[in-house]
Amino acid sequence: MSRGIRSVFQDSQGLARRRLRDLIAQERERAQLHIDIVKRSEPGISQDRLARLLLERWTKVAKVEGGLTGMLGLVGVPLNLMLFAYCQLAVMVSIAEAYGIELRGHSGEEALVDVLGRVHGIEDVIRSSPRVLGVLARSLALRHGLGVFGRVIPLLAVPVSVHLNAREMEKVGHAAMRHFGNVIFLA
Repeated sequence: MSRGIRSVFQDSQGLARRRLRDLIAQERERAQLHIDIVKRSEPGISQDRLARLLLERWTKVAKVEGGLTGMLGLVGVPLNLMLFAYCQLAVMVSIAEAYGIELRGHSGEEALVDVLGRVHGIEDVIRSSPRVLGVLARSLALRHGLGVFGRVIPLLAVPVSVHLNAREMEKVGHAAMRHFGNVIFLA
C-alpha cells in the first residue's frame, strides 16, 4: 500500500474511533440519566433488575424502529441497519452502566465489539430480509396486475421486522448482561 493511501486509511480509522468514543460518551450520559430516574422510583433496585429494565426499554425502541423502517420497504433496509446498530450500541452501554462498568477509551470499545462479535454472524442480513422480500413481492405483484396484493405485502413484513428486531435486541442485551454482569440465563 502506498504511503498516501495508508495515511488516508489511518486517518479514516482514527476518525471512526473518535466518533465511536463520542457516541459511547453520549450514551453513557443518557444511560446514567435513565438509571437515576429508575433508581428514584425503585430505590433498592438490583443491578440485574436495572439491566433488565433498560433492555426492555431498548427492545421497545427497536420494535418501533423496525416497524417504521419495515413500512418503507427496500428503502428502509439501510436506515434500519443504521438505527438498529445504534440501538444495539445504546443497550450495551446502558447495561454496562447498570453494572457500573466503565466504557472509556480503547478497552471500552473493545468490550462493546466483543459483545457484538459474540452475538452476530449473518443475522443483520437475515433480519432485513423480510423487508427486501416484501418489496420484491410487491414489484412482482404490480407487474402481474395484482396491485392490491402488492400494496399489502410490505405491511405484512412489518410484524416480522418488529419481531426480528426484538429478538436481536434480546440477544444483544443478554450477551451484554453476561459480559458486564456475569449473568447466566437458563433456557
